[in-house]
Amino acid sequence: MTSHKISTLLFGLCTTLSLSTFAAGDPLVGTWKTIDDRTGYSLSDVVIRKDKDNHYSATIINTRNIPGATHYDICAKCSGAQKNQPLIGLTTMTGLTADPSQENSFVGGVILDPKSGQQYHARARLMSNGKHLVIHGRLEGSSLGRNVTWVKN
Repeated sequence: MTSHKISTLLFGLCTTLSLSTFAAGDPLVGTWKTIDDRTGYSLSDVVIRKDKDNHYSATIINTRNIPGATHYDICAKCSGAQKNQPLIGLTTMTGLTADPSQENSFVGGVILDPKSGQQYHARARLMSNGKHLVIHGRLEGSSLGRNVTWVKN
């Protein structure tokens, strides 16, 4: 093979690999460790998925015990269909969408605190090259809220 043909073949292969990686590389989709904002311990692993309407949701796939704290297996304080449901398989975040006005920002979501059963309006921002997701949740009508951090696995 001539060097021109080899160069063309390598360029085509690299371009194809780059495009497929770019298309499949949604930064939110995947497995994340949730970090308790009060203790710094990892509470659970969640999987973030994106639906056909470009809304993200997160489902718990694993939980961990925090030393000296009560371990929860069900969402006892949740309301509605989530009441007394097992934490494994529980959807804790819904409706988050990309914010078109700010890169790496997401808005319009609802996040559930399984310990309290409380639901918060959520917005999020990817930090540290996509390795940390800082989620800000606040109660409706409140100017105060909490930040939780999720770390990408």
